[in-house]
Amino acid sequence: MRLGDLGRNVAQVNIPGIGTVTATFQLVIRPGILSDCGTIVGRVFVDKNFDGEQQDGEPGVPNAIVFMDDGNRIITDPDGLFSLINVLSGNRVGTLDLASLPGYTLAPNLYWLADNSVSRLVRLEPGGLARMNFAVTPTFGEGQS
Repeated sequence: MRLGDLGRNVAQVNIPGIGTVTATFQLVIRPGILSDCGTIVGRVFVDKNFDGEQQDGEPGVPNAIVFMDDGNRIITDPDGLFSLINVLSGNRVGTLDLASLPGYTLAPNLYWLADNSVSRLVRLEPGGLARMNFAVTPTFGEGQS
Protein backbone atom coordinates (compact mmCIF):
# COMPACT_ATOMS: atom_id res chain seq x y z
CA MET A 1 0.00 0.00 0.00
CA ARG A 2 1.06 3.57 -0.63
CA LEU A 3 0.31 6.78 1.20
CA GLY A 4 -3.30 7.80 0.67
CA ASP A 5 -4.41 4.30 -0.30
CA LEU A 6 -7.49 2.83 1.32
CA GLY A 7 -7.21 -0.50 3.04
CA ARG A 8 -9.58 -2.86 4.77
CA ASN A 9 -8.79 -5.13 7.70
CA VAL A 10 -11.05 -8.14 8.01
CA ALA A 11 -11.21 -10.51 10.98
CA GLN A 12 -13.34 -13.62 11.22
CA VAL A 13 -14.04 -15.92 14.12
CA ASN A 14 -15.97 -19.16 14.12
CA ILE A 15 -18.01 -19.53 17.32
CA PRO A 16 -19.41 -23.03 17.93
CA GLY A 17 -23.19 -22.94 18.03
CA ILE A 18 -23.36 -19.39 16.68
CA GLY A 19 -21.44 -19.48 13.41
CA THR A 20 -18.95 -17.17 11.78
CA VAL A 21 -18.74 -13.56 12.91
CA THR A 22 -16.95 -11.04 10.68
CA ALA A 23 -15.63 -7.62 11.63
CA THR A 24 -14.18 -5.13 9.13
CA PHE A 25 -12.39 -1.82 9.47
CA GLN A 26 -11.48 0.59 6.67
CA LEU A 27 -8.24 2.53 7.06
CA VAL A 28 -6.31 5.23 5.22
CA ILE A 29 -2.51 5.25 5.12
CA ARG A 30 -1.40 8.78 6.08
CA PRO A 31 2.09 10.29 6.02
CA GLY A 32 3.97 10.31 9.28
CA ILE A 33 7.44 10.39 10.75
CA LEU A 34 8.42 6.95 9.48
CA SER A 35 7.11 7.51 5.96
CA ASP A 36 9.31 10.61 5.75
CA CYS A 37 12.39 8.54 6.58
CA GLY A 38 14.60 6.24 4.59
CA THR A 39 17.41 3.73 5.02
CA ILE A 40 21.14 4.06 4.40
CA VAL A 41 23.19 0.93 3.77
CA GLY A 42 26.90 0.68 3.10
CA ARG A 43 30.14 -1.17 3.37
CA VAL A 44 33.75 -0.44 4.18
CA PHE A 45 35.94 -2.72 2.07
CA VAL A 46 39.48 -3.22 0.77
CA ASP A 47 39.54 -1.92 -2.81
CA LYS A 48 42.33 -3.84 -4.56
CA ASN A 49 41.76 -2.36 -8.05
CA PHE A 50 40.87 1.21 -6.94
CA ASP A 51 37.57 1.42 -8.79
CA GLY A 52 35.38 2.18 -5.74
CA GLU A 53 33.25 -0.95 -6.24
CA GLN A 54 33.56 -4.16 -4.29
CA GLN A 55 34.34 -7.27 -6.30
CA ASP A 56 34.97 -10.90 -5.29
CA GLY A 57 38.17 -11.12 -3.30
CA GLU A 58 37.82 -7.60 -1.86
CA PRO A 59 36.97 -8.23 1.80
CA GLY A 60 34.88 -6.04 4.07
CA VAL A 61 36.59 -4.30 6.98
CA PRO A 62 35.08 -4.92 10.43
CA ASN A 63 34.85 -2.36 13.25
CA ALA A 64 35.20 0.69 11.01
CA ILE A 65 33.40 3.75 12.35
CA VAL A 66 31.20 5.99 10.19
CA PHE A 67 29.91 9.26 11.64
CA MET A 68 26.66 10.65 10.23
CA ASP A 69 25.80 14.34 9.94
CA ASP A 70 23.05 13.91 12.56
CA GLY A 71 25.55 12.65 15.17
CA ASN A 72 24.94 8.92 14.77
CA ARG A 73 28.02 6.73 15.11
CA ILE A 74 27.92 3.45 13.20
CA ILE A 75 30.31 0.51 13.54
CA THR A 76 30.64 -2.00 10.69
CA ASP A 77 29.91 -5.68 11.28
CA PRO A 78 32.42 -8.54 10.65
CA ASP A 79 31.76 -8.25 6.88
CA GLY A 80 32.27 -4.47 6.82
CA LEU A 81 28.52 -3.83 6.42
CA PHE A 82 26.43 -1.18 8.14
CA SER A 83 22.86 0.09 7.93
CA LEU A 84 20.87 2.89 9.46
CA ILE A 85 17.07 2.91 9.42
CA ASN A 86 14.57 5.72 10.01
CA VAL A 87 16.93 8.39 8.67
CA LEU A 88 15.24 11.70 7.85
CA SER A 89 15.12 12.28 4.12
CA GLY A 90 17.24 14.90 2.40
CA ASN A 91 20.97 15.30 1.86
CA ARG A 92 22.85 13.04 4.28
CA VAL A 93 26.59 12.95 4.87
CA GLY A 94 28.63 10.10 6.32
CA THR A 95 32.31 10.37 7.23
CA LEU A 96 34.66 7.42 7.63
CA ASP A 97 36.81 7.68 10.76
CA LEU A 98 40.23 6.53 9.53
CA ALA A 99 41.48 6.54 13.13
CA SER A 100 39.20 3.52 13.68
CA LEU A 101 41.14 1.63 10.98
CA PRO A 102 44.78 1.30 12.01
CA GLY A 103 46.79 -0.07 9.10
CA TYR A 104 44.40 1.30 6.45
CA THR A 105 44.05 4.49 4.48
CA LEU A 106 41.49 5.74 1.98
CA ALA A 107 41.85 3.94 -1.36
CA PRO A 108 42.36 6.30 -4.30
CA ASN A 109 39.47 6.08 -6.75
CA LEU A 110 40.69 6.19 -10.34
CA TYR A 111 37.22 6.87 -11.77
CA TRP A 112 35.28 9.20 -9.42
CA LEU A 113 37.09 12.16 -7.90
CA ALA A 114 34.23 12.71 -5.43
CA ASP A 115 35.06 9.32 -3.88
CA ASN A 116 38.59 10.46 -3.00
CA SER A 117 37.31 11.80 0.30
CA VAL A 118 36.47 10.29 3.68
CA SER A 119 32.97 11.81 3.33
CA ARG A 120 30.03 10.64 1.23
CA LEU A 121 26.98 12.69 0.30
CA VAL A 122 23.75 10.89 -0.59
CA ARG A 123 20.29 12.19 -1.42
CA LEU A 124 17.78 10.14 0.58
CA GLU A 125 14.19 10.28 -0.64
CA PRO A 126 11.23 9.73 1.73
CA GLY A 127 10.85 5.97 2.10
CA GLY A 128 13.99 5.51 -0.01
CA LEU A 129 17.22 3.57 0.18
CA ALA A 130 20.68 5.05 -0.37
CA ARG A 131 24.08 3.35 -0.52
CA MET A 132 27.21 4.81 1.06
CA ASN A 133 30.37 2.72 0.47
CA PHE A 134 33.93 3.48 1.57
CA ALA A 135 36.96 1.92 -0.14
CA VAL A 136 40.18 1.54 1.82
CA THR A 137 43.58 0.01 1.20
CA PRO A 138 46.34 -1.20 3.54
CA THR A 139 48.86 1.51 4.30
CA PHE A 140 52.29 1.12 2.69
CA GLY A 141 54.05 -1.93 4.07
CA GLU A 142 50.97 -3.30 5.89
CA GLY A 143 49.95 -6.82 4.98
CA GLN A 144 52.91 -7.26 2.65
CA SER A 145 55.44 -10.00 3.15
